[in-house]
Order: sequence, then C-alpha cells, then structure tokens
Amino acid sequence: MFKLRKYQQEAVDKSLDFYQFGDHKEKPIIVAPTGSGKSLVIAYTAKEVAEGVLVLQPSKELLEQNFEKYKSYGAEASIYSASLKQKEIGSVTFATIGSVKNLASEFQHVKLIIIDECHLVPPSTDKFDKKGQLLKAGSMYTKFLIGLPEAKVIGLTATPFRLKKYLNPWTRAPFAQINLLNRELPRFFNRFLHVTQISELYEQGFLCPIRYVPMTWDTGKLVVNTTGSEYTDKSIEDALKQQKINVQLPAIVKQSREKGRKHSIVFVFSVNDAIELAEKTPDSDYVSAYTELKDRERIIKDFKNGKIKTLYNVNVLTIGFDFTALDTIIIARPTMSLALYMQMIGRGIRPHPGKKDCVVVDMCGNIARFSEIENIKYLQDNNGKWMIHDGKKVLSGVPIK
Repeated sequence: MFKLRKYQQEAVDKSLDFYQFGDHKEKPIIVAPTGSGKSLVIAYTAKEVAEGVLVLQPSKELLEQNFEKYKSYGAEASIYSASLKQKEIGSVTFATIGSVKNLASEFQHVKLIIIDECHLVPPSTDKFDKKGQLLKAGSMYTKFLIGLPEAKVIGLTATPFRLKKYLNPWTRAPFAQINLLNRELPRFFNRFLHVTQISELYEQGFLCPIRYVPMTWDTGKLVVNTTGSEYTDKSIEDALKQQKINVQLPAIVKQSREKGRKHSIVFVFSVNDAIELAEKTPDSDYVSAYTELKDRERIIKDFKNGKIKTLYNVNVLTIGFDFTALDTIIIARPTMSLALYMQMIGRGIRPHPGKKDCVVVDMCGNIARFSEIENIKYLQDNNGKWMIHDGKKVLSGVPIK
C-alpha cells in the first residue's frame, strides 16, 4: 500500500468533492506531471468511490500500471481489454478505450469515469455547431461517452494541451499554437481541478535532478510543414544530415558509457536512422511503431536488465514507459511539440537507488525552444485564465516560432 503525498491527497480530495457535489456537465482535469504518481491518484479515487467506477486508458501498458496500483490498496476490480484477453465488468473496471468504445450500454451502472492521458481525447475529430453543440461524434471517447450522459468525468494528464493549426488571416500562411485543453475551442474538458507543478516536485525532492547538455544546432535549416505544427520531414532529414547528427551519435553514446552511464535512450527521427545507428553501436537495439509487440517486449526486457545498454527509439516509449534506472536521454531530433519534448525528458526524471541524476543531451535545439522542463509552469493571468509559461515567455496561445 502506498501512502499519498500531500499534493496527491489534495488531488484525490478535489476529485471526491467533484464526484459528490459537482455538475456532470463539467469535465475537469487533474494536471499530474510525469513522476508525480498519477496512477496513485487514480487508484485511491477509484477505491474511495468503490461503486460504479470506470477507468479508461489508451493502452494495455497503462492499464496494467493503474490496475497494479489499485490492487496495492487491497481492493478488487475488473479488467476489460482485448489486448489483455480479459473482458469483465465490475463495480470498478479498468478498460482500454478501444475495447469498450461501442459498449456504453454495458456500463450504465457507471457514475464516475476517470480518463488517463486525457489529452488524447480529441475534439478535432468531432463536429460542432456554432454554439458548440455536438453534431457528430468522431472520436472513440466521444462515441462512448455520449451513451453515458449522467456519468461524471475526470481527466488526468501530464500534458494538458495540444497543438492546433491556424491560418494567418492576412497572408493565409499556416501556423500552430499550443492550446490548453480547458481553453481550446471546441472544448471537451472545461477547467483545471488540481494542478501539480514540476517545480513543486523538485522542491520536495520527488524527482531526479536533470543535467542538461545542449549542443550546437542551427534551427535555421528547418522548415515548418503545411499544418504549421511541425517541421517538414525533408527539412529535418536535411538538417540532421548537414549537421552530422547521426555521424556524431556513436561517439556520444560511447563517451556516455565511458563516464559510467548504464542505460541510454536515444530519440531519433526515422526508422532507417535507428537501424543504421543500432548496427554501429555495440550492445544496442531499436524500437519503433513497426516493431512487432513480441519483439518490442523482448527488447525492452533486455534493455531493463542491462543486456541492451542503448535503445534507439522512433516515436514510441514516450507515454506509459517507466524505467526508473534510465540515466541518459539523448534527443537526436528537433520537434515543435512541447508535449513530445516533455514526454521524452520525462522518461528519465524518476529517482532510482544509486542514480544521482539524469543527463539529457539535446543535439537539436529543443531546450532553447522550450526551456528546461522544471521551468515550465501553469499560471493564471489577472483574469484567472490559465497559460503555460517557461519563466521568460508565454508558450500557450501564441504562434510557435
């Protein structure tokens, strides 16, 4: 059984208060940074409510993590997930959204729905009228939730925002900006219920210190794509090639090992890069979205037990991957996504016995673009409206440069 920290207990108390007295038309968010123990908040809230609770998560890995925390309190629950080959509904049910999206009629007893990684609930695929009324449900979550109109919904996420594309009214040029979920239009979640700051976790000694190592990078080589939300694949590939990022990587990995670093994840841009680099680096391998599940599980197991010392990673292992011994992160790709940036660094900030710090080697200008993650805060302006600030400038609600 885990004892709740003060900020976790505050989040649970706010959740229970909303469950008892809140309006079911509201959909609040708990902001819980990576390493804050989000799964404990979910588990304790579900245990206290005890009847008619459904916990939704996007993957079986997250389901297993949340379910194990819940069981640590000695409580019983069911699992409904095709990936785990379990389809049972109980008083408290942990489910993957893909497995229940068409089964709202089976969950009419549910009074509280907790959505983990709630930033993945996408109103962009839903259709609304000018007054914000839903015309057509496009997302799995919306299709499911419209069948449970009286259930109260609470979302939890470490990244309560998303990129949204716009067009400049004068030039018609596309651009993107970071919108907080409770401020975007159309909106699904409408307010913050509780916010834990990353800096708060550091001040209380709950996160592993980060040692940032930014390297020289020429951002001027990059071109924004037509959506305005990321750089073009070609400009990234050209910039990586011109600045010899992949040429430098094997030496950086070797130097890291010589300095006593035991477990390194390298975030690279393409599968071809990952394959080529893994071949050049001793005791290494790679994973991507194309790696078969059984192979990915074997590779991750070998990485965690030390057989694989360097893992090249393409667009996976950013959400729900917990390996506290991870002591080195190398970012070998640029991104305009604040969420991806925070998720990449977040893999290494959990403490582990004998781990003094986590080194983050940024080869592509991401630290300069977004700042150190402990500087990123959710603040309210004079009108009480929330924004993201990096200590020097506002990051949300403004075009990304």
